[in-house]
Amino acid sequence: MKNFMINKKITINKKSQAWGIDLMVAVGIFSVAIVVFFVYSINQTSEARETLEDLLYNGKIISNSILSEGYPENWEEFNVIKIGVLDEDGKIDEEKLERFYNFVQTDYPQTKNLFNTRYDYYFFLSENMTINLEEVEGVGKPEFDMENIEVDNIIKITRFTIYKDKPVSAYLYIWEE
Repeated sequence: MKNFMINKKITINKKSQAWGIDLMVAVGIFSVAIVVFFVYSINQTSEARETLEDLLYNGKIISNSILSEGYPENWEEFNVIKIGVLDEDGKIDEEKLERFYNFVQTDYPQTKNLFNTRYDYYFFLSENMTINLEEVEGVGKPEFDMENIEVDNIIKITRFTIYKDKPVSAYLYIWEE
């Protein structure tokens, strides 16, 4: 009878030891998962902040370029180094605006190269522009719909300028798809 009791105790101890090891492995896996989650969360936040800062930086550069005289002063599509739509008085030159619009329509990727950006952009004024004797909402990514914007990260830059001898707000949307 004594031998039977000893064997029973040993069996009970072996089961409890196996259960203890399972618990320790589960706690270890759970701890690693928590650490990975927090590291990923911290990095994801900084990546989003860096993307928005980069968008803002690029947006300022593009808006400064567009709202300049450009280079050369009377640039054309074939010789442009810096796209700009203002005249020497700081007002929007309708001929340059038309050249910019036509350039975007024929070679949008080249305009992105000239602005030195990988992001898409759309430039518009607080009132519609008249280009080629037609009302145009804005200049930028072809087939862009301001009413139905579906992008993750977008920045809007607002500037003031003169168009047709009236003060207007100039806006630039820049985003990443």
